[in-house]
Amino acid sequence: MSAWAQAIARLDAFSKVDSAYQARSPSGGFLSVVVLLAMALMAASELRDFMRYRQTHEFAVDTDIQQALQVNFAMVVAMPCALMRVDLLDASGSSRSLNIGTLMQPVSQKQAFALGSSRSGSIHPVADMHVHDIIAEARRSRQMPQENMPTTVGKLEDAACRIEGSTMVNKVAGLFHITAHGHGYGGAYVPSHMMNFTHYIEELSFGQLYPSLDNPLDNTLHVASDHVADFRYFISIVPTTYIDARARRLLTSQYAVNEYYKPHTDLSDLGGRPPGIFLEYGLESIAVTVREHRGSFVAFIVRLCSAVSGLFVTAGIVYHAAARFMNAAL
Repeated sequence: MSAWAQAIARLDAFSKVDSAYQARSPSGGFLSVVVLLAMALMAASELRDFMRYRQTHEFAVDTDIQQALQVNFAMVVAMPCALMRVDLLDASGSSRSLNIGTLMQPVSQKQAFALGSSRSGSIHPVADMHVHDIIAEARRSRQMPQENMPTTVGKLEDAACRIEGSTMVNKVAGLFHITAHGHGYGGAYVPSHMMNFTHYIEELSFGQLYPSLDNPLDNTLHVASDHVADFRYFISIVPTTYIDARARRLLTSQYAVNEYYKPHTDLSDLGGRPPGIFLEYGLESIAVTVREHRGSFVAFIVRLCSAVSGLFVTAGIVYHAAARFMNAAL
């Protein structure tokens, strides 16, 4: 050994016991196995904690000054397309019919609702997903999925209408509604016995369209127990920004909804209001930012080393103390 190596060796703070003075025992071997298992469990626990994603929610006043908001919708209503109309009005006084420019496709009511009913229980809410999963799902597709709805309609009672589209609206409270002709608006009068507002909502979202993300009303079936029905949905929209651990951003809007439904035996029970499906939406003044993060690798290494070494030293102290106590007792 060189002189400089010998000089460094004198500074060794970890004294060694010569092997001739070491004694191995079954109790020491058993304790070593227990300590090694405990160290492995602690290392696995620290690794699992390091790999876990954490989310923080930040709330702030919405400072976005955009004038418009995109509404995306796709639903099936159990009435022929020729008997109903789709309209939109908002708090600014703007009102327009969406019958023109919106896809209104005749479909088979029986088969379409059977398909919708089978899907209504397989929803994966955004709230149950990690932020990085939400962003990955959103980037998969930005086009409305093309549903293979059966379009062959036999009897008139089996006729339904699939309504699909996206439209820009003023960024104020509004009312999106589906009614029958002659009720609340002009047009040929549709008698009550021909109305059926049972509907299946495939997609209802606000902001940029991300069809891979499930919203509260997506894939839900709502059945009317009478011809004259009043479906009302009260929707609160919250602008939301998702930021994952890789600093990727997703700008969207999430919403909460309360549903009100009341069947009526006669039009007079509505007090002058038209029967139909009414989605009343409003925008909250608070914006939410959901950030995803995980602990640093350096902190993980420090915690792992301190946990493992602390267990090793503690086990040695306990073992030697127990051995001295037993020797003294004997």
